[in-house]
Amino acid sequence: MRLPMLELPTAAFPAYETGPRSISAVRMMRISVTDRCNFRCVYCMPADGVRWLPRENILDFEEIHRVVRAGVEIHEIRRIKLTGGEPTLRHGIVDLVHRLRKIPGLEEISMTTNGQRLIDLAGPLKEAGLDRITISIDSLQSDRFKAITRTGDLATVLRGLDRTVDAGFTGTKINCVTMRGTNDDELADFAKLTIDRPLTVRFIEYMPLGDAALMHESERGPAGGCGGQDRGQHAFIPESEVRDRIESELGPLIPVDRRDEPGVGPANVYRLPGNPRGRIGFISAMSAPFCSTCNRLRLTAEGVLRSCLFEGGEVDIRQLLRTGADSKTIADAMTECVKRKPLVHSYHGNQQMSRIGG
Repeated sequence: MRLPMLELPTAAFPAYETGPRSISAVRMMRISVTDRCNFRCVYCMPADGVRWLPRENILDFEEIHRVVRAGVEIHEIRRIKLTGGEPTLRHGIVDLVHRLRKIPGLEEISMTTNGQRLIDLAGPLKEAGLDRITISIDSLQSDRFKAITRTGDLATVLRGLDRTVDAGFTGTKINCVTMRGTNDDELADFAKLTIDRPLTVRFIEYMPLGDAALMHESERGPAGGCGGQDRGQHAFIPESEVRDRIESELGPLIPVDRRDEPGVGPANVYRLPGNPRGRIGFISAMSAPFCSTCNRLRLTAEGVLRSCLFEGGEVDIRQLLRTGADSKTIADAMTECVKRKPLVHSYHGNQQMSRIGG
């Protein structure tokens, strides 16, 4: 059994001259600042973790700064998102934000985090110039949250969420990966968070990437590579089913103009009936691929530009950075990377989520 995306004909995704293969379409650069994480989420890695990259392979702050500066100055990329692994584990992350904030023309710096360290870091990150935060929360039940993350503490994460409010953050988002038999009985509970809180809860379809644990033990490949190719079908829930479950309990969802939503992400946005303070989003890369409108470029922790989360379009620029490449050379590598973007992504990813940054 393969996920529904596989059944879509290639002809449904024509090449666009100014679409996914044009650097002019890129509006966001996602930057993984570390492959390390303090969680071991079941959809991200096996229970015993993965091999961390050698520290000398990880880009330093000066190298990250050079890439961002080239993207902003030459390609007019105005938004970046710091990811991981878990970005708050990178020593000096507050200093990196402060340094990037000084790049002229950079309009927004956001971060995706598991929230475990926000109690201490939300204030300093805001003061350094971070604009928005997205927190990954896959269950609102403490025991289940612990089972999904293996090491996380829900109470700590929720206190971190509250701390973002105290620090002055707005436009905060919660990412929830929907998994059948794991958290699909909590969909309405997550949606209810938007009634009294000014945040967007985004439901993300499960995506098989790297050596996730949602597979049979015999399918697992070496850590850092790919194991079984058809894994995850038992966990996959399409957006249509998630929406139906929410609407059956809370009423019809009302579409929201995407231009009113903070950021430039791929989510289709709605709100509950009545006058809720927040919104609900759906990111459905498997049942409804949005490759033709993808507007992001990724930089992995080890210095590889990627035009696709799943696979394809990779350009290794670490060696360029470490041999004195100027901004134009770095920018040319970005252009080449986007030209290599696949017409439509495959049904599994060739790299660990912790190294790509989602």
